[in-house]
Amino acid sequence: MSVSIEVTYRQANSEDWKGIYDLYSSLSQEDLYLRFFSFHKVSEEEVKKLVSDFSDHTTIVAVANDLIIGEATIFNDGEFALVVHPSYRRQGVGTELVKRLIEIAKLKGICKVKFYTLPDNYPMIRIGRKLGFKIKEDEDEVMGLLILC
Repeated sequence: MSVSIEVTYRQANSEDWKGIYDLYSSLSQEDLYLRFFSFHKVSEEEVKKLVSDFSDHTTIVAVANDLIIGEATIFNDGEFALVVHPSYRRQGVGTELVKRLIEIAKLKGICKVKFYTLPDNYPMIRIGRKLGFKIKEDEDEVMGLLILC
């Protein structure tokens, strides 16, 4: 039996840095590796920059029970990345974040939306396929591409 949660999606703001930092701090080493292609621990400074200087990207968050449970960022070149808290996965949060990034891309006139991930990141590949991304698989990397215009 699945439990339905109420999730709010919105653009991130500078006050969100702590919640996003806590989200990244909740991730396992494997999660961090899948997200960054390396064992990278996110610093407070990196997160503060993510939510303070929006000149080259837009960041959105998913919030449930006053906690940031997901973060997704799309850069002006169309590349995006996202992360969802382990306790909230397989509930459509990642898919909804990507759908909203696609809408942001359309509003910004970005014609190609893309992601890169590792072959083991099955959830991201599944989201890409579900949303119509063309998936190109190589030995050490998977690229998803969606042409919008």
